[in-house]
Amino acid sequence: MKFHIQTWGCQMNDHDGEKLSGLLSAEGFEAVDSAEEAELVLLNTCSIREKAVHKVYSELGRLREEKQRRPLMVGVTGCLAQQEQAALFKRAPHIDFVLGTMALKQLPRLVAEAQAGKARVMDAGEYPDNHLFPPSVTRRRDTAKALVTITEGCNHACTYCIVPTTRGAERHRPYGDVLAEVRGLVERGYREVELLGQNVNSYAGGCTFADLLERVSEVEGLEWIRFTTSHPMNFTKDLARVLVANPKVAPFLHLPLQSGSDRVLKRMLREYTVAEYLERLGYLGEGRSRMALSTDFIVGFPGETDEDFDATMRVLDEVAFDGSFSFIYSPRPGTPSLRLKDDLPMAVKSARLTRLQQRQSELTRASNERFLGREIPVRIETHGPNEQGWWLARSGEWKTIHLAAGPGRELPFGELVRARVTLASPHFLGAELV
Repeated sequence: MKFHIQTWGCQMNDHDGEKLSGLLSAEGFEAVDSAEEAELVLLNTCSIREKAVHKVYSELGRLREEKQRRPLMVGVTGCLAQQEQAALFKRAPHIDFVLGTMALKQLPRLVAEAQAGKARVMDAGEYPDNHLFPPSVTRRRDTAKALVTITEGCNHACTYCIVPTTRGAERHRPYGDVLAEVRGLVERGYREVELLGQNVNSYAGGCTFADLLERVSEVEGLEWIRFTTSHPMNFTKDLARVLVANPKVAPFLHLPLQSGSDRVLKRMLREYTVAEYLERLGYLGEGRSRMALSTDFIVGFPGETDEDFDATMRVLDEVAFDGSFSFIYSPRPGTPSLRLKDDLPMAVKSARLTRLQQRQSELTRASNERFLGREIPVRIETHGPNEQGWWLARSGEWKTIHLAAGPGRELPFGELVRARVTLASPHFLGAELV
């Protein structure tokens, strides 16, 4: 049986897609590149924002028409599956099975039941060992960086966030399991890993997250370690010290702020003030100047005033984030923020988002311009140049690099090379091979 997996969302979803692909491949199924070639299409979904949900239902509509033309099995997994569960069958009756985020290893059973003719197969249960997925089963995509889950779920209770519903409470992999997986990845040729979790720096799998970074960095042959995502309340001085001092930890930190207004942060139940967020950034000391910092912003949260948004803009300028991910507030089912009055016109929300993103673009360009003329190590992320003749690479600071290597030159995929930065834009750095 040929299968195709479509994935939306974060790195955790990407890695779930690799796990699901491995489970099907172990059953003798064959992965194909498109839904049109497949006999089984699995939609690996995200539900953190309404837009992501709309994309899933749009694809389900297309697959309904496809299913009328030929035999086709359709399954839904991921956060939307965990959130909606049986309600998915009511909105899209042509779905054959629904698989929750905490039941990934049940996929072969659900497929077998659907193949046997059972209708509306579903498992959205919580399995206590679901976070202990065997790495040997994972079917990894052809990428220069390997994803490694260290913790799943979140114990925070942000009023806008559906993650505690879709991913559950925190579960932590023992550090020995994490180290064994990283060693195996290095043996397979990977030189960079990204440690994943809804809140990685709350890690408690037998050591602290700072300790885990130190232990992973001792794996011989590993060059860079990244991690995402961090909660400011769990960002410690020890973690800052490792981030600054350990040369294998990439000089990049994503630390979501969400709002520059204490009043809005309180309504979000983020558990910190702006001053406390800035205090944690201060833990980085002089090392802050040597790394890139990105964040998240939610614009137009219920009750956000002009003064609240202006406070966000002031923090944006004060910190001068190298990059940010910003979105208009998206109400999610079952979250406490639904009880808050949300009467801000969409036109105002959109105008605020545009203003923030325009200013961020200026800050990102300024950040990128600081690289002009510098020689930096970058990792090759493609097997060949694109149509414009650039090789795509990535710096330790998570800067996208368009690298000129010269005609006929082959570069080593997944390896570090030296590059001299010659161009800076808000979106990428241009560089030439040294």
